[in-house]
Amino acid sequence: MKMRSSFGWLHVILMLVLFYSVIIGACAGQAEQQQVQQQEQPVIALTDLDFNNDGYINQIDLDILKSHFNERYYSWYVPWDLNADFRCDYKDFYYFADHVPLDYRYQVAVNISAWNLSNYTVDRGKEPALILDEVIYPQNTNRTVTWVEHYTSLESPKNDDAVCIHYTRDLCRLAYKNLGPKTIAWGTSGVHAYGMIYTGGDWRDLSNWFIIDPYWKLYDENILTSMGFHDTHTIKILLDEGRSGYWAIHLSVDYQNNTVYDPYKAEYRIGEFREPQ
Repeated sequence: MKMRSSFGWLHVILMLVLFYSVIIGACAGQAEQQQVQQQEQPVIALTDLDFNNDGYINQIDLDILKSHFNERYYSWYVPWDLNADFRCDYKDFYYFADHVPLDYRYQVAVNISAWNLSNYTVDRGKEPALILDEVIYPQNTNRTVTWVEHYTSLESPKNDDAVCIHYTRDLCRLAYKNLGPKTIAWGTSGVHAYGMIYTGGDWRDLSNWFIIDPYWKLYDENILTSMGFHDTHTIKILLDEGRSGYWAIHLSVDYQNNTVYDPYKAEYRIGEFREPQ
């Protein structure tokens, strides 16, 4: 009887472990599974195509991409590795061509303006917050989402293979460059990453922070919430470019009590986030 009871408890434990692994795998996954999936279909990349930061996506950017053909990368982000496979090759050219019009000679047909939208998303009707002597302006949620959808080359994931940190990395970098520092912050829940904006009021109240999630178009928001994907643990507000990433205000979050606390400044190495091989 004791032997049968032990087998029963073992079966229950194994089932719980498998169920938890499936939930976590939706965001992070296993390295071996990702290797197999990468061989079957291209990784969905999310990127800024203005490589030289001159305000335009044009032939110069395409030439920069071509100049890095056949390079391999190991642990660092480079903007011309468009499909995040640790190399620059024809697949990155195809990604560029899918987003920028090319003529019959495979040259960029038109200059695309990367409009500087600094202050566009600021909500002027609300008072800014002061965190560690840094003025944090409230962001308007509607204008911020409009900027992401219509004025960037960011794309929401189209399947389960997308890695949330790719989207969040490029979202925060683009916001820093085009909207200015202290606009879209990096939020994490331990199993998921996403953008976050301060919307006004007491910055210590988590209700005053809005999530920009790459999975919202893929999954229902209620499903993400029920699985704990939005149980935010930390928020990082980008201040200035650093040596290996960005200097940022780091905020801790008590999700159960809906509070944000313990601000401090330190460099955040945003560039080291890559999909494991």
